[in-house]
Amino acid sequence: MGKLEQAVDQVTREARRQALETLVQQQASAQPLDCPVCKQRLNVEAYGRERRVNSSFGWVSFRRDYGFCVPCGKHTYPTDIAFGLHPRATASPRVQELAALHALRGPTAQHAQDFRRMTGLSLDPSTVHREARRQGERAQRIRDAEATLAQKPQGIAKLAAETPVRNREHALVIEIDAWNIRERDDWGHSKRLRRRGQEPKRWHWVYTATIFRLDQRATTASGRPIIAERGFVATRLGLDTFRHQLYAEALRRGLTSAKQVLVVADGAIWIWNLVEDRFKDAQQRVDLYHVKGHLWSLANELFGRGTVEARAWVTPLLQALDRRNNGALDVIHGLEGMRSVIDKLTTEQREALEREIGYFNTHKDRMDYKQGKRIGQPVGSGAIESTCSQYQRRFKLTGQFWSLSGDEAFLALATLHRNGRWQQLFPHDSRAGP
Repeated sequence: MGKLEQAVDQVTREARRQALETLVQQQASAQPLDCPVCKQRLNVEAYGRERRVNSSFGWVSFRRDYGFCVPCGKHTYPTDIAFGLHPRATASPRVQELAALHALRGPTAQHAQDFRRMTGLSLDPSTVHREARRQGERAQRIRDAEATLAQKPQGIAKLAAETPVRNREHALVIEIDAWNIRERDDWGHSKRLRRRGQEPKRWHWVYTATIFRLDQRATTASGRPIIAERGFVATRLGLDTFRHQLYAEALRRGLTSAKQVLVVADGAIWIWNLVEDRFKDAQQRVDLYHVKGHLWSLANELFGRGTVEARAWVTPLLQALDRRNNGALDVIHGLEGMRSVIDKLTTEQREALEREIGYFNTHKDRMDYKQGKRIGQPVGSGAIESTCSQYQRRFKLTGQFWSLSGDEAFLALATLHRNGRWQQLFPHDSRAGP
C-alpha cells in the first residue's frame, strides 16, 4: 500500500503544482500596487517581473509588479510581502514551515533525507538550516516586540487581555531555572587567549521558566502527573532580557487576574532578586528536592557518605521539613546544635556546617512545604527541571556548538512552538494555534 500511496502522490503532484501556479498568478495579478507600510500608491518601476518559488508541490512561477514608495523611500514588491515570501529566498510559506519544524527536531543534516521522504522535495541541509534560521529570527522579533509591549501600561493591558477567561480565582505558578549551552566563542583562538592568561569561555547560561495555573495540573488515567497547558520562556541574552520576556509571558498566562502567584525555584540568588523585582507580592518557595540535597550533602560530609550514622542524623531533619509547619526552624535548631561538638569537626566540616546554617536562615521563609502540600501546591520544581531537560535534548547534542545569534534564534523558534503560537509565524494553517 505504501507504494500505491507514493504512486498516487507522484501522479497528482504535477496537477497540484499547476493548480497552485494558476491560483498564485491570479492573486498576484489582483494585488494592488500599494506600499505595504504606509498604503500609499507606488510609483511603477516595472510590470510583470517573474519570480520562481519552491512550493510543497514543486517549483511555481508567477509575475508581479514592482514599485517605489516616495514617503517611505523604498522599492518593494507588494505581492511578495502579501504572499509571505522572503526577498531573496525561494521557499514558499509551507516549505518555510516544514524547514522550521524539521530543524526543531534535530540537526538538519540528519533530517534532509526524512524531509525528502515526507514531502517529495529535495532540499539540501544548508537550505533547510538557513530557512529555519530565518524563521527563528522572525520568532525572535515577535518575542522581543511582546517583551517591549509588556513595559508599557497599554501593552500590559493588551497582553493581559489575551488570557483565556476560565477560572478568575486561579493561582499562577512560575518555576525558574537555568542550563548551559555551548558556543564557539573565540573559535580558533584558544591558544592565544591562554598565553594571555585568559581561559576561553564555551558554556553560557540559558535562563528558562515555565508558567501555569494551579488548576491546569492533572493526572493521567495511570496516575502520571501532567500539566494540561503552560507557557515557556528561554533566552541566552542575559537576565535583563529574561526578566522582560518572563513578565510578558506571565501577563499572557493570567498574572493580572491571579488570586495568588507562587514562584518555585532552587536557592540561586539571581532568581529571588528577579522575583522581588517583577513579582514582589508572589509567594516564594525553594524546591524541596534541592533543600533535602543540601541536608544529605552535609550529612555525608559530617558522618561519611552512605553511612548508617549519616542516615540516622539526617532522617529526622528531612521528616521535619515534610511534616512540621515550621520545619525549617527545626532544621536550623538541629544544625546549630552541632556547634556543641564543633571542636571535634575538621575545618572542612565546620565550613560546611556554617554554610548550611546560612543557607537555611536565608531561605527559611521559603520552606512552607507542609502548608503547600495541604492546599495542593507544588513543593518541588519538577516542571522546570523537565522543561530544561526538553530544551537540552535539542540544544546539547553530542559535538554540537552554537553561536549566540544562532542559538537565540532557534530558542525563540522552539519557544514560540511550545507556547502554541506557531500561527504567528505561519497564519496559513489555523490548526497551528493552541
